[in-house]
Amino acid sequence: MFLQTFLISCISFVPLEVDSSQSSIEGTFEQSTFLPGTLIGNWDAVENPEGTSTIEGVWGGSGNNFIPCELTPTLSGPFNSLCSGNVSIEPDAVFEMLTVDGFVLSSFNDALGTFQVTLGMLYETFRSVQPGSLYPGGIQVDIPLGEGSLDVLQFEQVASAQTKLIPAGDKTWSFVADIPVTVTMEMTVFETPSGPIVTPGLLQLTGTLVKKGNAYEFTASTSIGSKEFIEDVPIEFENVPFEAPTIIPSGQIAHLLLSAQAEYATLTMQTNIQITAVGEVATAGDVNGDGVVGVNDLLAIVAAWGPCAECNEDINNDGLVNVTDLLEVIGFWSGS
Repeated sequence: MFLQTFLISCISFVPLEVDSSQSSIEGTFEQSTFLPGTLIGNWDAVENPEGTSTIEGVWGGSGNNFIPCELTPTLSGPFNSLCSGNVSIEPDAVFEMLTVDGFVLSSFNDALGTFQVTLGMLYETFRSVQPGSLYPGGIQVDIPLGEGSLDVLQFEQVASAQTKLIPAGDKTWSFVADIPVTVTMEMTVFETPSGPIVTPGLLQLTGTLVKKGNAYEFTASTSIGSKEFIEDVPIEFENVPFEAPTIIPSGQIAHLLLSAQAEYATLTMQTNIQITAVGEVATAGDVNGDGVVGVNDLLAIVAAWGPCAECNEDINNDGLVNVTDLLEVIGFWSGS
């Protein structure tokens, strides 16, 4: 009995799979990017002679000129998504400890999170030709530009975490675990993917662990808020068509091309996560995987006795099949 109790207290990691039907992530999101750049009319002497041309200032000038501008696209709004993932746990009921490792949680796997995109535009005074209009500069103009998307939101554990198990009923424990993670996001703005944006984070999971027969159910929730300043944002675009309503006089559309390269971004997010993960405990000592710990497992241990790297008979993974592995089979003996 002592041997079996000792072995139970040393149970190996149990892999759990996040149940997508009972797991979700919701919150609010705002991402703003500072992109200095230029705008220019789409006029071309050969390809588009009837297009719009742009000229700096209020008076004088000719041709089609680049106009310095600053763009601040903002992608913002609420989101809600089912999530999937995995986590491995090592519960120790004897010493009432829980180790959590390999936590990975992903959302927007089936549908992207779509958000309203607003473009803040600050430019120097210029004029357009075809149609003719004056665009007074120095005042930011906010222009709704349809939708962008949050394509990837993933949390991935970067170091193992250990916490106390608190008895909360028959084969039930509560816990609070601090999980260090990286948060990876990918967005699409102006049909241009951002690429992975990775920031550090800490998830404080508050939850319950329940043992049901040979399986564990791991439920947890957490809230995380962050505000990040991100340099070297991989967003760059060139000659994106932009339809600009005329200002003085109004009533027409100037056809412009926007080019810009991001310098930095700010990212603000408030997230609430609810997960349920389940998984079965592998039968300890069941070397041949038939669900019974018996004579066949004992014979397999004897046959593989000695150095044996990465073999099933090396139950404790120390590179040797020896008396330690034999005792585990005996300790969990369940059949012939």
